[in-house]
Amino acid sequence: MDEREVSYVTYTQKHRDIIITGVTAINDFLNSKDVSEKRSLLFCLDRYLDPYFGYDLPYFDDIILLLEKHLLFDHSKEIKQDIFQLLNDYSKSKLDYLADHIEEMDFEFLADAIYALSNTYNKQYIPIFIMYENHHDKNVSDTAKNALIELSKKL
Repeated sequence: MDEREVSYVTYTQKHRDIIITGVTAINDFLNSKDVSEKRSLLFCLDRYLDPYFGYDLPYFDDIILLLEKHLLFDHSKEIKQDIFQLLNDYSKSKLDYLADHIEEMDFEFLADAIYALSNTYNKQYIPIFIMYENHHDKNVSDTAKNALIELSKKL
C-alpha cells in the first residue's frame, strides 16, 4: 500500500492579529517560527490580500515587498511556494525587488520567479524574460518564452 503524506494548513486569531499589527510583526513572525506556523500565517495573509474579503490594508504594498524579500531567505520549499502563490495572486503590476534580485534566486525557484514577474504584465521585465528565454533548463526557458508571448499580446 502506498502511503502518502497529507498536511493541512489553518490559521487562528493569533495569525489575524499579527497581520493586523503590521509588516514588522509579519516579518518577525516569518523570521522566528517553524514551517507550520509560517504556512498558517501565509494562509491567513491570503484572506487579507484578497480584495473579495474587503480588507484594505494601508501597508499592502509593503507586504508584497516583504514577501519578495523572503523569497531570498532560507525558507523551506513549502514556504517559498506559498509566497509565490500570494505574489501570483495579488502582486498587481510590479515585483521590482524580485526582478532586481532574480539572479540571486535559488535555481529550483527560478522558473517560479519568472512566472511571477510575467503575471504582472509589466513591460519593464522584458529584458529579464529575454535573458532567460534560451536558458539551459527547459522549464526556465519555456516560462520566459511564454512570458514574452503573453506580454506581446498585451502591448
